[in-house]
Amino acid sequence: MFSKEFLTNEIPVLNLHDTGNFALSQMEDYKLKHLPVVNEGRYVFLISEKDVFGMENPKDSIENISIYAPLVNEDTSILEVLQVIVNNRVTVLPVVNSQGEYLGAITYANLLEKLGELCNAGHSGSLIALELNPQDYSLGPIVHLVEQNNAKVLNVFSFMEEKTDKLVVLLKIDLEDAANILRSLERFNYPVRYYAQKQMLTDEIMRSRLNELMFYLEL
Repeated sequence: MFSKEFLTNEIPVLNLHDTGNFALSQMEDYKLKHLPVVNEGRYVFLISEKDVFGMENPKDSIENISIYAPLVNEDTSILEVLQVIVNNRVTVLPVVNSQGEYLGAITYANLLEKLGELCNAGHSGSLIALELNPQDYSLGPIVHLVEQNNAKVLNVFSFMEEKTDKLVVLLKIDLEDAANILRSLERFNYPVRYYAQKQMLTDEIMRSRLNELMFYLEL
């Protein structure tokens, strides 16, 4: 999925001659902390509440208020969009074409919704986290064990944990009762770090991971 597939034109844009007060009023109306500034159809910079609060006189124009201009192009993948939003901690991310023309914007709320769709967040099932040595990781045998228990793997995510140098592999399974799968994984020496069934988290570590994600996305 690429940025052009989920950008929106419902976010207002500002022009260089708008005042700081007008910028703030638009942010308040749309419950955002950032808005793109566009001049003759081209993206110029991204203005924030903090920029406006720092103005000597918010009745002045925003023409020279900022040079901060994070953006993505129309063919940027959804995961790269996530990285740019998290790294820059913005509530709005402008999207441009190869000529720098403004096409629309992506909001963190819209991005979260699309990521939820990709992760099958609304699909009932279970979440299983395995903790492995990186050299021991092979997806094929794990999927085989799941399918032997009449289940399907809907999604797979992984990340390295710096403190332990372990690879944590997250499996979204289409069964709500994952007891047989858990037993099979442990029987074949796949350490189960935590799991969630029937939308009930069974380990505080999982809660912590979700809270960390929300911290970065709910700016």
